[in-house]
Amino acid sequence: MVVNGCVKVAISIQNKSFERELDMLVVKKITDFIPQKALEINSDFSNFVELADSNFNVPGKIDLLLGANIFYELLKPERIKIKDSQLLLVNSVFGYIVTGNLDSINETKVHCGLIRDEDLNKTLEKFWKLEEVEEPIVKNKERLICEEHYANTHFRTKEGKYVVSMSLKKEPSCLGNSKDIALKRLGSLWNRLARDENYLNLYREFLRDYERLGHMKEVTNETEPEITYYATHHGIYRPEKSTSKLRVVFNCSSLTVLH
Repeated sequence: MVVNGCVKVAISIQNKSFERELDMLVVKKITDFIPQKALEINSDFSNFVELADSNFNVPGKIDLLLGANIFYELLKPERIKIKDSQLLLVNSVFGYIVTGNLDSINETKVHCGLIRDEDLNKTLEKFWKLEEVEEPIVKNKERLICEEHYANTHFRTKEGKYVVSMSLKKEPSCLGNSKDIALKRLGSLWNRLARDENYLNLYREFLRDYERLGHMKEVTNETEPEITYYATHHGIYRPEKSTSKLRVVFNCSSLTVLH
């Protein structure tokens, strides 16, 4: 139990015949509702005594818990035994307090559980597919060429990266000139970025991370390969999103001069 503070509380009854000041600890919750469920009481005590709590048999929140240093000052000597029960009425400065035991009532409750799984059929279908005997793969000419290309070109770098050379159906020389259109679209991109500083900073951060991870490197005119394809790219900027505000899209289907 976590104590949130300490306060001084004045306790009194309406006619002011009992007044006390107490130091009380403040906690989030003292206990659960008491009683835990509504109690069936055959006698109506309120007809002949004044109760401290007329709704004692109804579950309610406990607002205050008094310690032994004050509890016995609240009690008076009067006692009333309720006939044919284990209940006892004890008088206090607040009125009569109901104490004692009640016979427990065994209640039979019926519970029905229902589990509904819309994906159960799909799960079972996947399970049976795992048990199926796979049909032999018919290797055509293209598949054989790809397997041979993989066997001849794949390797692992010192950093542990797995590298496979890209297989091409045609020679890269057929791509034509892609640099001019890439530069033109890059210029348009920087113009848009210049109008929004946040957008610009996010894009710069993305490019730095891309370079740091080894996904790209700077190319000068002296080191530019003879045959090259320049992929255009643009950003999808959504400042209202709380997570990824920028998503960069590479357009590798952009046409070249010859196509």
